[in-house]
Amino acid sequence: METQKKYVMFVDETGTPKGNTQFNLTGVLMEYKYAIDADEAGMPCELKRRLHAFKRDVFKTENIPLHLKEILKAEHPYGKEDGITIDMLRDFWNKLPDFLRDIDCTIVSVEVDKQKLHDFYSTPKDPYVVAFAHLMKSFYAFLEETEAVSARVVLESRDDYQNLLIQKAFFDIFNSGTVHLDVEKSRQKIKGFIFSEKQNTVYQSGLEIADLVCLPLSRVRRGVIEVKPRFVHYGDENRIFKAIKDKIYIRKESPDQDFRNWGFKKVPITKKRREWSDHPWNH
Repeated sequence: METQKKYVMFVDETGTPKGNTQFNLTGVLMEYKYAIDADEAGMPCELKRRLHAFKRDVFKTENIPLHLKEILKAEHPYGKEDGITIDMLRDFWNKLPDFLRDIDCTIVSVEVDKQKLHDFYSTPKDPYVVAFAHLMKSFYAFLEETEAVSARVVLESRDDYQNLLIQKAFFDIFNSGTVHLDVEKSRQKIKGFIFSEKQNTVYQSGLEIADLVCLPLSRVRRGVIEVKPRFVHYGDENRIFKAIKDKIYIRKESPDQDFRNWGFKKVPITKKRREWSDHPWNH
C-alpha cells in the first residue's frame, strides 16, 4: 500500500507589493519526508543532505545560508572578506543548474505586473492577494492530483507588518477562494501556514531552494536573462530555467498543457498569448 503523502510548499518573493514594478511569488512543492523529516536513524532529510553537499563542494563549508541576492552581489557572507573567491562564485553559478535539476520538487511561479494591474482595473486588488490566488489554485490542483492527505505552506518571516499583509492575503484566498477556484475539496488538507526565521533548521533547506529559483523565474517570465552576477560572466543562456523547466507545474488534465496557465503565470493577462520562447531576446 502506497504511503499517504504529505506536502509542504515553500514560498519566496521577489520585488515588493508596493509601487508599479514587478512582483513575484514562487512556491516550491516537496514531499514532507523529503524536505523536513529525518530518517529512521535520525539523519537529516534528503534535501538537507543534498544542500550541505552542494555547499561543501562550492563554498567549502555547509555553514553558509544560500541567498541569491547576496550571492549575486558578492556581499557578506559571500564577499572577499569572508574568504569567498571569484573561483568559488564561478563554481557556484556553473554547478547551480545541475544541482537544482536533481532536486525532487514541483514549482509554481506567479508574476504580477503591478503597472498593468493599475492600468486595467479601477480598484486593483493587493498584489499579494492576486499572487496567492493563482499560487493556491495550482497548489490545490496539485494536491488533488497527487491525492495528498495534508500540506503546509511555509514562508520566510519578514518584518511584522509585512508578515501581516502576507497572512491577510493568504487567508483571504484560503477562506473564500476565487471565482476560478473551488476551495472546499483541498482546503481541509492545509494543516499549517508558517512563518519561519531564516535560521530555523526545520524549514531552512526548503526556503533556500525557493530563494534560489524565485528571482531567475521572475526574470525569465519578464523576458530578460535569469541572473546577472557580479564578477562572473554568466552568458546569455538561461541555464537555471532550462534545468528546472520540467519541474514547473501543469495540471495533467489541462487540454493545452501550457505551463503559463498553471505554474508559470504572468497576470493580469491583457493581450493574446503567443508561443513561448526560452530566448525572447534572440527573436
